[in-house]
Amino acid sequence: MYDVIIIGGGPAGSTLARKLSTQGYRALLIEKHTIPRYKACGGGITPRCYKMLDLDISDYVEDTTYKIAFKFPNNKSVVLETEKPIIYQVDRTKFDKYLIDKANEMGCEIHDGETVFDFYNNDKEVVVVTDKGEYETRILVGADGINSTVAHKANLLNGKKGIALEAEIYVDNSDVERLKGEVVVDFNAIKYGYGWVFPKKDRLSIGVGTFLSKTSKIKENLSNMIDEIVVGNVEECKIYGHQLSFQNGRNGTFNNDKIMLIGDATRLADPFTGEGIYNALLTANISFDVIKKHFNGECELDEYTLRLNREVVPDIRWAYRLAQFTYNNMDFIEKSVRYFPNVLSYFVDIMMGDNNYMNFKIKVPLYALGIMKSKTKMKVERDVNIK
Repeated sequence: MYDVIIIGGGPAGSTLARKLSTQGYRALLIEKHTIPRYKACGGGITPRCYKMLDLDISDYVEDTTYKIAFKFPNNKSVVLETEKPIIYQVDRTKFDKYLIDKANEMGCEIHDGETVFDFYNNDKEVVVVTDKGEYETRILVGADGINSTVAHKANLLNGKKGIALEAEIYVDNSDVERLKGEVVVDFNAIKYGYGWVFPKKDRLSIGVGTFLSKTSKIKENLSNMIDEIVVGNVEECKIYGHQLSFQNGRNGTFNNDKIMLIGDATRLADPFTGEGIYNALLTANISFDVIKKHFNGECELDEYTLRLNREVVPDIRWAYRLAQFTYNNMDFIEKSVRYFPNVLSYFVDIMMGDNNYMNFKIKVPLYALGIMKSKTKMKVERDVNIK
């Protein structure tokens, strides 16, 4: 019997697996895809997320971002440049494999290419049924993404869903080199969302995402983004659709007496930016602490839900309110950024891990007026001809 079985091999699942195995717990990670596998994701790692990893991922960083070009409606633009890296670009296929390999090195048993069909309680343990066998565990952890089978079967569904469409475009080297060190965030690309351009080692990741659950024009929105950005010849273009998870900041339920949810299965992605990896790692770390205490007889698993509702959800609540205001008042936001560029330092501090969304109504004006200042030096240019 295993101490913990984790369903899903993304950053949350592999991080929890590694930490548990390091402490001597018997852990099994089951991933339905064969590793390495493609993961639809822009692949941007913020500094606050990088710090939380507690691993050296420098070999997997394909580009380092110091500049963000914001495009607004009516052809307005603002470019933010920082002295420190603001985003680390990774290839999720390689990055996720690295995290799983580190968990395996610490002693976690990895079953990839194995599909979970069902699970059920058997007195003191949970029995997990897959296409290759049955396994018993003291705790089952669902790290199986936004459409989590574990969350559905355990009646632990939370949050809302958005949608994104992303293209991995292999282009002339000149197109990649032209955008090295920079990302584009286009608020004009899609309604109630944004488009993005993330340069990788040998390609561009271009996508559009929206907080709407459905949109009929998303393919057209992506096509327009590609036409605007790509200048040279397209050697290959692969398009992937995926759903985004967004909480509105209401308290949720993320466990029962033998089951826990982590990562996107909690649907606790950042509702302002759509970033999911940071909170995925945060839920993995909190679940690790709770599991250790639980096995030591210090708490019940309900401590996990209490901690998420206390330590994670409140900031998401404020991020959701900020997202609601921002995406419904884009003209006002554009003018605010143009005439009070210091406001961007607030968001830089969030990405760096030096601030949060709590009480943004107070903090944003203080940053805009220069009363509060970022720890990171930056400069802002307006009406720049974006590449």
